[in-house]
Amino acid sequence: MKTIFITLFQGTEAKSILRTNIFSNLSSDANVRIVFFVGSPERAEYYRKEFSHPRIVYESVAGYALHGWGKFFSSLSFKLLNTETVKLRRIMTLEENKNYPAYFFNTAANIFLAKNWIRKLVRLGDYFLVRENIFSVYFEKYQPALVFLANLFDGLEISLLREAKRRSVKTVGFINSWDKLTARNIIRVLPDKLLVFNDLVKQEAIKYADMVEKDIYVIGIPSYDWHINHKPLSREEFFVKKRLDPVKKLIVYAPMGKTFSNSDWDIIDLLQTAIKSGQIQRAQLMVRFQPNDFADELELKKRSWLIYDYPGIRFSKERGVDWDMSFDDIKGLTDTLANADVFVCYASSMSIDAAIFNKPVINIDFEVKRSELMSKSPTYFYQMTHYQNAVKSGGISYPKSKEEFINQINLYLENPTLDREGRQCLVREQCWQVDGKSGKRIANIILESIKL
Repeated sequence: MKTIFITLFQGTEAKSILRTNIFSNLSSDANVRIVFFVGSPERAEYYRKEFSHPRIVYESVAGYALHGWGKFFSSLSFKLLNTETVKLRRIMTLEENKNYPAYFFNTAANIFLAKNWIRKLVRLGDYFLVRENIFSVYFEKYQPALVFLANLFDGLEISLLREAKRRSVKTVGFINSWDKLTARNIIRVLPDKLLVFNDLVKQEAIKYADMVEKDIYVIGIPSYDWHINHKPLSREEFFVKKRLDPVKKLIVYAPMGKTFSNSDWDIIDLLQTAIKSGQIQRAQLMVRFQPNDFADELELKKRSWLIYDYPGIRFSKERGVDWDMSFDDIKGLTDTLANADVFVCYASSMSIDAAIFNKPVINIDFEVKRSELMSKSPTYFYQMTHYQNAVKSGGISYPKSKEEFINQINLYLENPTLDREGRQCLVREQCWQVDGKSGKRIANIILESIKL
């Protein structure tokens, strides 16, 4: 029997692995044992209740802290990536702390250090100088054949990856979000194989992670398999379930969340007012909040008329990575997208979800209220490296004013085929294939790797 180590330290990892065909295909192989690493005994117990099996083990790893060379190389990794997203984040930090010396130092360091040959030297130093043995006991205990990691930008997972490579254990990394390679820092230690969503991310892996092309595998987006494999509720069933008016069109708005926007409730009120006043005719609004953020309960109470979904379980008291979506939550998203008539959001991967169902997508590109901080002005996120590809696809509308926003909604409600070719381009570029088999492809690569 071969043992596979898999990390589940973040909600995104659980969604991409446990709740897709990655898990079902791996766990069905009688010659495979899976050891899941989680962040606490409570999280282990939570997953064990739903995903229990004689060949599945949960190990809790907590208390990890950077120190010494590990702390040095972690800090340095943020200076080795030079993208538009990194530049924007640096400006956001400057606006918040007003530390101009740090801003100019980091800018200069970034320009000088973000080079392929320097990254390679730094990775060598990281590999040989950092001495962390937090995972050594687990390698001795289980003797794994392969390590699968879905967050290569986390120090704890890099520690696991480094230990695996020192022991000549095969490693497979998975870039589980379309913005990770261009957003913050480089991958400090490279896996043997890297799995990516699409060819755009593949090129980013070559350019920014310095991966060799032959070791990169394009597999699609496993969490989107649900959009193919789950038969959504009919329009009649969905409207009854959500208490919607069956004779009206449905506008779905996905808030960005208070961490990055000060305008979500204003947009909700703007849409509702336009509907009630007849500026948008024969339509109704439904809001779908993020699973990794919190909706303001006081604001919700002010709007007793609001129909909304609040999916997910939040394990921490603040927005972050510690959350989970149930199978019902995931199916509910597919149901919502299948029955929406227009989808509205700011910069979000949900734009791609909606485009898969050929639903007109609007990204709000005007400021509802002025903010002194760029980090609270969500329209700035359209400038980020990963989102520029979505902008260029032509599959998303970007209204520049309230009037243009309402007019665009009406145009889409009247003619939902507008910008269809652009949406097809968006899906083709970002999803590679939408065939319901991305999770299976990942599982097959893992299983084939342990047989070699």
